[in-house]
Amino acid sequence: MRRLTWLGWILALSPIAAFALLAILHPIGDPQDSGSLLVRFLDCQGTYWMRHAILLPPPLLLAGTFLLSLAWLRRRIPSARAGAVVGLTLLGLWSLAMLVPLLIHVN
Repeated sequence: MRRLTWLGWILALSPIAAFALLAILHPIGDPQDSGSLLVRFLDCQGTYWMRHAILLPPPLLLAGTFLLSLAWLRRRIPSARAGAVVGLTLLGLWSLAMLVPLLIHVN
């Protein structure tokens, strides 16, 4: 369970780390125009969802929150059940939000 907690913390803090790395690797201009796949991924995790008014946080943050809630459920922390439900719901909504453009593009 300790490993699950550490993985959850790492995933939950990933948008902050992505934002900091993005500032170092690509300080000027739109990161989505960058030729580096790493810079575009960091942009998606750190700032893309805020700039384009996507109301869902990035998926790694949601996955980290969900894993932390699962780890805390084992310790019988009362608020962990609500965190797990919210995390799973938001992960489902993010998947749906990413699936719809893919289906439109394929058809």
